Amino acid sequence: MERAKIVENLTIIGALALFIVIGWSSWAVLNDLESEKPADITIKVIGRQFAWTFVYPDGTQSGELRVKAGQTVRLELTSEDVIHSIYFRDFGLKKDVVPGKTNVLYITPLVPGQYLIQCTEFCGEGHYSMLAWLVVES
Repeated sequence: MERAKIVENLTIIGALALFIVIGWSSWAVLNDLESEKPADITIKVIGRQFAWTFVYPDGTQSGELRVKAGQTVRLELTSEDVIHSIYFRDFGLKKDVVPGKTNVLYITPLVPGQYLIQCTEFCGEGHYSMLAWLVVES
């Protein structure tokens, strides 16, 4: 009986130590992702059924996101109607776009080209057509 109690206690202590390490690591990564960073340009992103609108600092609006390679871009995400989720598949980045709230996402594309932007939160019958392009210029 004594040996079983020791094994049980060691298992509990080991699991607790593992959860503490995972929790601490997750907190550090989340804190880094959510912290303010210096950006070269800030672009407002407005999600609405069933399109993305990108508003540049000079006030121009576009249906595609155009940036320069190596430029750090701060995206301010808002929605006009329902919850959306912007997804940059080639960069592995996704962020919810919620009405009445501004979420922030930073991207720094390095390779020129065209990259697909999708909505990954079901937002209605036309959800499948809520696509845009990220155009990275050299």
